Amino acid sequence: MTTEVGATTGADTTAGAALVPARPGRVIETAPFVLLVLLLAVVLKYSALTLTNQDTWFHLTLGDHFRGDWSLAHPGALTPFATSQWVPTQWSTEVLASLVEHWFGLPGVAWLFGAFYLLLVLTAYGVCRARSGALPATVVTALLVFAAAPALSARPQVLSLILVAVTVHAWLRTWDDGRLRWWLVPLTWVWATAHGLWSAGVLLGLVCCVGLLLDRRVGGRRAVLAFAVPLLSLAATALTPVGPRLLAAQLAVSARTSLIAEWGPTSFRTVPALVAAAMVAWLAVLWARRGGTSWTHLLLLLLAAAWILLVTRTVSLGAIVVAPLLAQALERSITGAGPGRTGTRTSERWVVGAAALGYLLVLALAVPGAAATAEGVPTRFQPRLEALPAGSTLLVDNGTGAWVEWAVPAVHPVVDGMLDAYPVDYLRRYFGFTRAEPGWQAFVRDSGARAGILGSGSPASTALQERLGWRAVARDRDWVYLEAPDAR
Repeated sequence: MTTEVGATTGADTTAGAALVPARPGRVIETAPFVLLVLLLAVVLKYSALTLTNQDTWFHLTLGDHFRGDWSLAHPGALTPFATSQWVPTQWSTEVLASLVEHWFGLPGVAWLFGAFYLLLVLTAYGVCRARSGALPATVVTALLVFAAAPALSARPQVLSLILVAVTVHAWLRTWDDGRLRWWLVPLTWVWATAHGLWSAGVLLGLVCCVGLLLDRRVGGRRAVLAFAVPLLSLAATALTPVGPRLLAAQLAVSARTSLIAEWGPTSFRTVPALVAAAMVAWLAVLWARRGGTSWTHLLLLLLAAAWILLVTRTVSLGAIVVAPLLAQALERSITGAGPGRTGTRTSERWVVGAAALGYLLVLALAVPGAAATAEGVPTRFQPRLEALPAGSTLLVDNGTGAWVEWAVPAVHPVVDGMLDAYPVDYLRRYFGFTRAEPGWQAFVRDSGARAGILGSGSPASTALQERLGWRAVARDRDWVYLEAPDAR
């Protein structure tokens, strides 16, 4: 018996039918984890391997002082110009970072915060995965990472992002099963020692309680108990070692918001803000197509949108709040399934665990070389700074000052990144100096500085050289080291 060209046997047809459909299914199953590994690789390469955020240095310096002779009740001043009373709002993270730097140097600090970035990614994925399949969870996690990219830096803020994700998940679970998560109260206590955005968790709780009441998920005594969770969380923050002063600490920030870039209005010309706004818009479209949603979910969406619109610093908070809701809506649009928990396979846990372990291992192997020295600061000037007389004043830009405090404690920069400790009028004069506005010469004279590190070609650098005769004696990339005409 012969077979015509192009024909297939019955067995061949059966085998082919069995093989062809399997390939798309396997690709769909594998794609989320490939995307998750790629996402971790991006975080590792662009955020975790080096210390590039200039605020890192004053956090390390504060941690050193808190491990030393400073008290939380009455902390000291980093420079003679920091004369305002201030409240430590992130001391536990600063002490931890200082200890790690003492034990392992700067590579240890890079590894610590790199591990925090990993924890943020895994927490976001876990929160989304609890409400969707692996593919929607991974896609939304990737969007979240891009929306929160500016916050992926070696400073305590990253812990607030993690805890916001945990808090959103806890209240969504309460909406699902009606059980109150009382552990949010001690969690807020810990949060209040780690970073100043603990108030976001309290606000989330209050918003969700209003939604639960409107959705009739709680009522009567249960409603009172529900509201007790965020209110007791608020009370718990007054019981930290800092005491009740912590409740008013954010007023100091509000008085200086106009002087701090990340507290300025959100610009949708930036990728993170655009991604966060796209997440909100996508969720709104999915809900509109489906028709109807709960009050709790709607209020969370409005809170997320408000945070994204408010200021640059809270864009990442809005993205985190909307993430699990978007993942759930995507799951429903794909499968038609209603809201609810989505189980994970043992194999998925192994894959995610292996990816996390690989990330930490690569991080540990890479940071000794990549993070051995400070990045984004004029390290070549350090010998000159160390040669200055103890107590010398140094003209600096905002970020460089924090590094000078950490690297050469005997030298006093005119400002550092911890603006809470400086009088508002002084800060206005300082920023006027950086822009060479009227009165800048009086600022230089009053500071007593005879040397400075400023950006090459900056208004202040140019004015010092052209108007006061300061000399550029050394250069390091984009910085110039200046000396007054009578400096020795």
